[in-house]
Amino acid sequence: MIHFYIVRHGETAGNVSQLIQGITNSQLNARGRKQALALGRGLRASGLMIDRVVASDLLRAQETAQQILLGMQVKLAIETDKGLREENDGVFEGRSLKDVSQEVFGVPDYHILVRSGKMPLEAIPDGIHAADATNQAENTQQVVSRYDFAMRRIVTAAEAANETNVLVVSHGTASLLWLRAHGGDLPNRTELTNASVS
Repeated sequence: MIHFYIVRHGETAGNVSQLIQGITNSQLNARGRKQALALGRGLRASGLMIDRVVASDLLRAQETAQQILLGMQVKLAIETDKGLREENDGVFEGRSLKDVSQEVFGVPDYHILVRSGKMPLEAIPDGIHAADATNQAENTQQVVSRYDFAMRRIVTAAEAANETNVLVVSHGTASLLWLRAHGGDLPNRTELTNASVS
């Protein structure tokens, strides 16, 4: 049996500024590097042995994986898979969460709608997709399907190598959407904490 340890990347300047990052290739800030290093140290202290590390091809996920391995004092190659990316937010990439929330959903913060149960998490990418005149933004089905194919590739490789513990470093919304689509019993939330494990 394969055990997945799905990690959201560490903090970035975009997280602090509350920007819609999506597939924007941002770096970790100093706090994000410390978060990932601390996570690695915690995993080492727990005695967990990781067989494989796969990260999104976006820099913030790769840097998180590097810091985790540094904290674990483990030398493993970091594989990348584009399928683990955050959702593509099209024309809304790089804009403030507040502005996008107001424009697309008519409220100052769509997170509140999800946490209160007035809107499911899946409505966020679907709403952004519908509002993107360029049709570049992904809807929920596209994100889950892409992530699912990536996870299947990882399973195939891990099974072939007889590996059991796989660290997957990805992004908050994409990971939550995938977990929810596969029966993850998760509270009504819109994000995972930076450098957290699911």
